[in-house]
Amino acid sequence: MKKIPCILFLAFLFMTTGALAQTNSSCEANDPLVIVSATDDGLYEETHGPENTLDDNFDPASRWSNQSLGTPKYLLLDLGAKQSLKSLKIAWYKGDSRKSEFSVDVSSDGSFYQTVIPTRQSGGSTLNFESYEIDSIQARFVKIIGNGNESNDWNSIVEVAVTGCGEPVEKPAQPVLTARKGKGVSGLKVDATPGENFDLSAWYVTTPADDNGDGKADSVYENELADGWTDPRYFYTDPATGGMVFRSTPAGAKTSSNTNYTRTELRGMLRRGDYSIETRVAGGFPNKNNWVFSSAPESAQSRAAGVDGKLTATLSVNQVTRLGKAYQVGRVIIGQIHAKDDEPIRLYYRKLPQNKFGSIYYAHEPATGKEQWVEIIGSRADHIPNPDDGIALDERFSYEIEVRGIKQGDQTKPMLYVKIIRDDGSELNAKPLDMSDSGFSVEDEFMFFKAGAYSQNNSSPDPEMDFDKVTFYALDYSHSPPPAGETITDTANTAINDEQPMQSTAVAGVLFNDSFTDGNRQDGTDAADTNWWTTTTSSAIEVGEGYLGLVSGGSGRGIRTTFPSQSLADGQTLEASFTFTTPATVGKDRGSAFRIGLYDKLGRTELDADLSASSKAPNVAYNGLPGYMIDFDINPADSKTANIEVRRHKDDTQGRLLGTTKGYERLAGGGDAYSFIATTTYTGTMAIRKNKDSLEVSGSLIHEGKVLSEFSYLDKPADINNFGMLAFHVNSKTFGSSKKVDEPDNGIDFSNVKLEVVQ
Repeated sequence: MKKIPCILFLAFLFMTTGALAQTNSSCEANDPLVIVSATDDGLYEETHGPENTLDDNFDPASRWSNQSLGTPKYLLLDLGAKQSLKSLKIAWYKGDSRKSEFSVDVSSDGSFYQTVIPTRQSGGSTLNFESYEIDSIQARFVKIIGNGNESNDWNSIVEVAVTGCGEPVEKPAQPVLTARKGKGVSGLKVDATPGENFDLSAWYVTTPADDNGDGKADSVYENELADGWTDPRYFYTDPATGGMVFRSTPAGAKTSSNTNYTRTELRGMLRRGDYSIETRVAGGFPNKNNWVFSSAPESAQSRAAGVDGKLTATLSVNQVTRLGKAYQVGRVIIGQIHAKDDEPIRLYYRKLPQNKFGSIYYAHEPATGKEQWVEIIGSRADHIPNPDDGIALDERFSYEIEVRGIKQGDQTKPMLYVKIIRDDGSELNAKPLDMSDSGFSVEDEFMFFKAGAYSQNNSSPDPEMDFDKVTFYALDYSHSPPPAGETITDTANTAINDEQPMQSTAVAGVLFNDSFTDGNRQDGTDAADTNWWTTTTSSAIEVGEGYLGLVSGGSGRGIRTTFPSQSLADGQTLEASFTFTTPATVGKDRGSAFRIGLYDKLGRTELDADLSASSKAPNVAYNGLPGYMIDFDINPADSKTANIEVRRHKDDTQGRLLGTTKGYERLAGGGDAYSFIATTTYTGTMAIRKNKDSLEVSGSLIHEGKVLSEFSYLDKPADINNFGMLAFHVNSKTFGSSKKVDEPDNGIDFSNVKLEVVQ
């Protein structure tokens, strides 16, 4: 094939791309689209700005170049209007001799981005355009995210083009220029405030200062922070590097009486300065300032400002505390995902005084279950030798913290990914953490990112001089948009307390039908499962394949499960059925000793976890929950008196749920007499039927298909009609003789518990 002279080829490209790029054609076409501007973060190499990618010049000197330095860089293309995209074309610098790593995200509004080209490499065989197909999608902004190439961490592009169709857009006469940042590290300006070097319009900062004298740490919110607020004591620009400095001294003020440590720390604010949106709403429901997991209910996602999220940062730790208690010395939190009350991740840097290098690890504090610790570099221990692969003070490194939902059938599994990137480009990836059982995928949870210096030492004898100092050189976060649909505004910016819970209209069908086939008490991959929590002590549950044991032989104990709150329509019935086997010992003359209850959770998320309670240590989470109890007598002296009783939970302060009848109003009792026999299987039911102005509460006891006893009571007028928790309790000396787990004769074994809405 005869070669075309390079100059003629470039001239041909100039004429064709220049002519076609002036207007956009109809949506049946696939033509070059006008690109209004190409911009980046301002840290590009001198003379190699992003506007060079739009000048129709394929000379390698006319390129965009921006070095990753541990954090991916982006080239943002603005198409001037929402268009139908069909392909992206990129001419890579040195594209015939090396491969570049990149991905592509698009957005309609410049806030929420969707990945259309996952991370991949360029072809590495041409200086001309490489074309990458895009499934037809509507977008205005195209973000090319680069993360270096085979040879180094530079991102360099000579020309770009986007094809598709849409509305005509006029090409600007002059290119839009990105202001280049100063001469500090990564191009940061050493004479600028943090708000001028970084986009802080979506953050507020808290410091250890208490300048207003209210006894709490001071905070400065988005607009003031972005306008250039600084504090030479705690939050300022490093005069040598231009980095954003966070200094936290243990001598300062704390954010609340519940906090043990001081901080200079940013908190993510998705409202971006719109103060009409509350920072958070009471009751723990998401609003347009916070984000949720993609595994949360869709109604929660719709209320939130974003779904899932990624936090990226480049930083150095300059000083950590050296004095104080051994378990506190040298540790500082440098990044977080904070939930309503708990923390899906707290990322720590720790360096012991005798060591040259520091460790990096994180804590996962679930809403339900035990805290988990994951070591990435070195160890979190109080006495360790110098970690050879550790990170020294003043050494620059980067981290990425990401929550991403993984689809498994009809379920979404929330996964936590953590990556540390050394200054030499080497990466350390923590093992992905499955947060399915962490209790965050619920209606009343929300998330926000935090970054800075959160001191973890309050025992230093010299708190003014012995402090933590961390400098950030890059910081950003991103989220996916919430699902499309009707906007829900009733709770977005207004307080919700536990007297105004979210309610779901009941739909006929099975809510769960748990036969414990997986041998655990968690809501697993089986759609019929549900979570089981302890209501009294942690020893109340034993579980094995095919059964869940309520260990109550020598101690009164209870268990419970929660489910999406159900608001019954007229004619609907919420029915719980439970099959259980008695142990070798059954007590005598135990009145009202086996209890079952259905309750409104009132939006209290603490109920989605193990909660202990006793007569000596009641738990306020159980106070005043609207609901009903039915109870069974266990083999009274006069067998003819055995009956089923119906009780209503009062607005009391007993704090024991089913552990006592004192917090209940007895409504009625009756049914045929019955008795319980050792090592025998029974099925019980509790049902609540909604009538126009009343609730019919009923219970029954069945053995081998025969109804032994049943009783119902019509509660009128009824002001309870929202149910989200099912609970069981057995008094001591009722079923079994032992209160120890995994021993014979220690309680009853449930083989099935089913809850359904019947039309």
